[in-house]
Amino acid sequence: MMNDTKKLIIKVGLKLFLQKSYKEVTMKELLYATHLSKGAFYHYFESKEQLFKVIVSLFFNLGTIDYSEFPQDSLDQFYHQYVDSVAESMRQLNEYIGGEEGAAPYNYFLILFDALRLFPEFLEMEQKQYHQDLKAWELVIGRAKRKKEIRSKTPDQELARLFLYTTDGVLIRYVNNPRKEPYPAVLLEALDAQYAGLKA
Repeated sequence: MMNDTKKLIIKVGLKLFLQKSYKEVTMKELLYATHLSKGAFYHYFESKEQLFKVIVSLFFNLGTIDYSEFPQDSLDQFYHQYVDSVAESMRQLNEYIGGEEGAAPYNYFLILFDALRLFPEFLEMEQKQYHQDLKAWELVIGRAKRKKEIRSKTPDQELARLFLYTTDGVLIRYVNNPRKEPYPAVLLEALDAQYAGLKA
């Protein structure tokens, strides 16, 4: 079980790294926000970089979606479950850092871009996860075509990419132009529109 002080450092660090870039977050700021001395901080983490690496691992784990329990016979049900999973990941993140329920999401891309720049191994993790996501969407789209749930001459993989790109695109727009509705509701609205254009 993780020590309470170590957990506090990770929580505070995660919140700061989601608000600012890695370079902008200073040791002085981390110490002030955690109410710890340098010695106490270094007892748990050798450096800001080591803390960031632990935080990035946590961040990636929170954002990983397990498709094994998703409905596989209906694209409609599949993408609704996908949005529910995104909402649950955001809920866990907000709970972890003490964020407000339904508040505008942090700029997740800040931490992602910094992680990919600083730690090449996370690029491999991200690419592996993307291919897993793509395959899951591609399979359910293929089934939806065969069952005549949707109609499209666009290759399954291209449609899968469109659904995944929608998630990122809606998030970017939402972070820059927050709406009253929570992000998952806005994402569902966009996926509903895509599905309506494909529905047989």
